[in-house]
Amino acid sequence: MSKLWKKLPWLLAAILLFIGWLMPTALPWALLLVVIAACLFLPRRGLIGPVELPAHDAFLPTEQVQWWYWTGHLFTDDGRRFGFEIVFFAFDSFVLFRDQLVQAAVTDVQGQRFSFEEFVEFHLPNRSKNGFNLSSGTSNQVTAIGGDGHDRLHAQVGDYVLDLELTATQAPALHYGGDAHPYRFGGYTYYYSRPKMQTTGTITIGGQSLQVTGNSWFDRQYGELYQAILQGWQWFAIELADNRQIMLFDFKGSDSSYEKSGSITDAQGQTVTLAAHEFQVTVLGQWTSPNTGCSYPSGWELEIRGEKFSVQPLVDDQELRAQHKLWVGPVYWEGACSVAGAVAGQAYVELNGYCRCPSRKVG
Repeated sequence: MSKLWKKLPWLLAAILLFIGWLMPTALPWALLLVVIAACLFLPRRGLIGPVELPAHDAFLPTEQVQWWYWTGHLFTDDGRRFGFEIVFFAFDSFVLFRDQLVQAAVTDVQGQRFSFEEFVEFHLPNRSKNGFNLSSGTSNQVTAIGGDGHDRLHAQVGDYVLDLELTATQAPALHYGGDAHPYRFGGYTYYYSRPKMQTTGTITIGGQSLQVTGNSWFDRQYGELYQAILQGWQWFAIELADNRQIMLFDFKGSDSSYEKSGSITDAQGQTVTLAAHEFQVTVLGQWTSPNTGCSYPSGWELEIRGEKFSVQPLVDDQELRAQHKLWVGPVYWEGACSVAGAVAGQAYVELNGYCRCPSRKVG
């Protein structure tokens, strides 16, 4: 019954437009009724109050853009290392744009390989209470089921198959104090993380299954985010050996629109906000993709409250781009990195907005 109720406004709109097509003189009235029906049935947009957990783990029909985002570092018993990314984006721009973009990637550090897949679903996620049940692909190649700090992930990425169980080991990190954060360049976000999720499971490579353990970082973000996506950023999810986690957003832009944000979660799971003057990101080098011709920062020095860290990619080419099919999503770099300096660690870094051209093979 609930599914039928969701489809009722669209069925009504189709009937009204069909009547308008049969009777051209009635078309203006039919269009007016369609607009009224949309106002009555579609969810209200805008601010919804502070982050509420676990309720906001679920799909939120009030939000224009939202995502569920996992990155992680995995290790086998003999020390072989992998990174992974799984993300479900949901876009709801009323009638014209209601879909999901799903991406998954695996970084094989020892093999110096990076594999990735993309799927598009022309519908929004189903809403469930206090959690999510997300899937994509004709045979569920990528799935994410869970909520409240207990997640199960599955992804088929080229020759790699991931099956992982994630359990949060500390309280969620509520960025911006858990409330809406307005951007200077427009739009706003709600944003929280579970930056330390104990991870166990398997990675299967060409039919050979390997047991893995490690840590994963879950990000949940929702709001009016198109402006931020167009702005571009450097994002750092840093896990230090002393059990601290650091999140940094370093937005691109002119002096008038430039902004930075960040947070530190200590060993006891307490999160504090980093002011813009408390950290500095310095790019040390560049990497140019042989596939798209786009150049990305590669290697960074971070100074955070007087501590200095060096962040370096574990594999140079961790660019998500078109391969042999239409690529709907942005072309960007996201990958596993090492951390050295004041304290050693590991990180995931995302570089969005550095490749504005269509994804293509150059040469």
